[in-house]
Amino acid sequence: MPATFGQIDCKLYPSAFSGEWVFQVAAIDGSFEGVAPKHYVETPTPPTKDGVDGQVRVRVISNGGEEARISMPDGQVLTVRPEKVHEE
Repeated sequence: MPATFGQIDCKLYPSAFSGEWVFQVAAIDGSFEGVAPKHYVETPTPPTKDGVDGQVRVRVISNGGEEARISMPDGQVLTVRPEKVHEE
């Protein structure tokens, strides 16, 4: 089955660089933090130092049962709760 694309719920924070934002995702085995280009991120309000809710674009490798496997913008593969993933 080919991978699809979607978004995952996350917390967003400002980055030191203007073209990207820091995201934090709740994975099954702990929290993962990374950076994504702004065009990979959706949020109703700009990120603040306290964080705002948003979504980051991911590649969905598998989604079913009690877990989903996704590839983050930097290539890191995470296992997350399936209800956090919104496939296109």
